Amino acid sequence: MTMKIEVRTLKNGVKSYYFRIVLNGKPTHKRGFSNRKEAVNAYRAYKVAEANGQLESQQVKRIKFNELAKTWLTMKEKDVRPSTFRKIKYNFVNHVQNVKPFRGCFLDELTPAQAQAFINKLSTQLVRYDQVFDIVDQIYKKAVQYGYIQKNPFSEIDKPRRKKAPLRDSVNFYDKEELIRFLKSAYQLYNKGHYSRYAFFRLLAFTGMRKGEALALSWGDVDLINKTLSISKTVVTTTSGEMISEAPKTKAGNRLMTLDDDTVSVLAEWKLRQHQLYKALGYESSPCEFVFNSSVNAFITLGKPRQWCREIAKAADLPPIIIHGFRHTYATLAVQSGMDIKQLQYQLGHRDVHTTLQIYAEVTNQQKKETASIFANFVNESTQKSNQENH
Repeated sequence: MTMKIEVRTLKNGVKSYYFRIVLNGKPTHKRGFSNRKEAVNAYRAYKVAEANGQLESQQVKRIKFNELAKTWLTMKEKDVRPSTFRKIKYNFVNHVQNVKPFRGCFLDELTPAQAQAFINKLSTQLVRYDQVFDIVDQIYKKAVQYGYIQKNPFSEIDKPRRKKAPLRDSVNFYDKEELIRFLKSAYQLYNKGHYSRYAFFRLLAFTGMRKGEALALSWGDVDLINKTLSISKTVVTTTSGEMISEAPKTKAGNRLMTLDDDTVSVLAEWKLRQHQLYKALGYESSPCEFVFNSSVNAFITLGKPRQWCREIAKAADLPPIIIHGFRHTYATLAVQSGMDIKQLQYQLGHRDVHTTLQIYAEVTNQQKKETASIFANFVNESTQKSNQENH
């Protein structure tokens, strides 16, 4: 568009020069110049500023890291499960919000070098530092998306090798012999009282179901005649601490599991005992719909099974195991027994078979030794036969 300077005479007789110009695709008028030369210089200055991205309309407002982080957390809360969001918020508050270089920092102030230094230091403090890295990385990706910065300073950092977890008196899972000892110990501890605790661990060990799925079970989900168990919900903790039951994380979480005869017997025994307990309190029938209920007929808190587990492990002279470790135990023993990987995927409620393979592809030390022995025996046997034939 060619430059065209216009002029008009104001009521006071003074001439005022102006022009029409298109900036960022939008036509606008610029007025109030006292002479033609001033108007021409202004027109050219606007065009140069537009080419260099220096127009006010082209400038994005600078905001601080914690300002965008607050918006990101609000969006994240709607996208993930309450229990997941609690972990994210905990990591943000304790390891990001008030930590250098983020406290009081504008988004565009953080350099790649500072980002690398932050991650380096974090990796020496936390075993799972990658969870905190994911938070800051996602926030800066959002900053790029919104145009606050041109490049994510965390996009090309070198991730340090995660430090090893400190040695503790715990293991990730049990082998077959350890599991048998654990369940025997649980039975001895809770057979006369709190039989439901034994039933709980028996169910986890022989189905691979999640802790929250087991605690959400109602008797309507259990078919003792047909020996099946329907999983369609789970127990989680919300940000307010309330216990609720909600749909599983994925559609694959909804599944119908077949129970072995002994597990059916254990559940039947517990159902009878639960009924008798309420009968002793004056109820003609059990008012409780949950398989594993609290003293007030509500969900058992998610932290309770951990206490039971430690008590059982101590009595069995075993290292304690995290409750999720029973899924790992189930998967490992299932693979050892020859279960098909697709069936294992279904049993565990994984949407993607790669999750099953990645998380549960480990084998016990005993398996590793057996594999080496089988291979060595095979090769040695073949070598001996070959030597005998040559002689």
